[in-house]
Amino acid sequence: MIAVYGSNGFIGRHLLRRLTQNGVPVRAVSRRFDSEFSSSLGAGAEFVQSDFLQPIAMASSLEGIETVVQLISTSSPGLRNEHTIADIEENVIPHVKFLQACLQAGVKRYIFLSSGGTIYGPHAVVPTPETSTPNPINSHGLTKLIVERYIQMYGHVDGLDYVILRLANPYGPGQIFRKGQGLVPMLLDHWRKRLPIRIFGDGKAMRDYVYIDDVIDAIEAALSLPAGSRAVINIGSGETRSVLEIVEAIEGLTGYVFEREYVGARNTDVDIASLDISLAEKMLGWRPLTSFDIGIRRTVTSAK
Repeated sequence: MIAVYGSNGFIGRHLLRRLTQNGVPVRAVSRRFDSEFSSSLGAGAEFVQSDFLQPIAMASSLEGIETVVQLISTSSPGLRNEHTIADIEENVIPHVKFLQACLQAGVKRYIFLSSGGTIYGPHAVVPTPETSTPNPINSHGLTKLIVERYIQMYGHVDGLDYVILRLANPYGPGQIFRKGQGLVPMLLDHWRKRLPIRIFGDGKAMRDYVYIDDVIDAIEAALSLPAGSRAVINIGSGETRSVLEIVEAIEGLTGYVFEREYVGARNTDVDIASLDISLAEKMLGWRPLTSFDIGIRRTVTSAK
């Protein structure tokens, strides 16, 4: 059985829908569940309400699980380095405890969604391959990297199969704006509320935006890898767009022109995050299928 941790979040919900539609036995684990969403899956998923910060409850949720998909994270790049101790307490220590519980429970494969946008840091070659030396300059990226290293350690020492997916900026229908993370959901939230937007720097920072259906395709491909697989793989669209390009795309689709406030650039952000996704095609047989124009149109339409 597959267990999806953080299954009530944006990626988790889309993944649960896909797995249950395909008849895959899945256990959904989260601190809370939306009753309407849970009932929409019918009997296709087993639901376990549990908190990642409670190690005994987490260990209990692993009974009978062979594959874990780990989506839980409380940090975000937008919080900069203002909560580094909390990042360690909430996103490193519990994760290491959980990894140990996975080994004790006999979990065979561990799929972890890391950060392709923050883990490489400044001055990385563009587009950035997985062989590039990580150099995160914010706490979010650093905690992701530390967890990656623990996963790799357990893979080497204890034989745990793992697939670490270094994900670009996912977007799509159903994404809820959370302060400090997600340009697209922020813009849609502020469009609905007719609020001004804040742009850091000159708005020319470049990022890779990957549509949610393509993200789920990549996770499914990782689940299907043969036994013994251990890999770190970038997942992105293969393209970059500036903040201003995203703003203008949503303005064009909504007919609403944002009032813009320009503020100083954040020194914890890189100027460009561009992922080399050739390894994903080689190892997973995966490539993004949804163009940005189609993906952003679907996203805006779903938000109306």
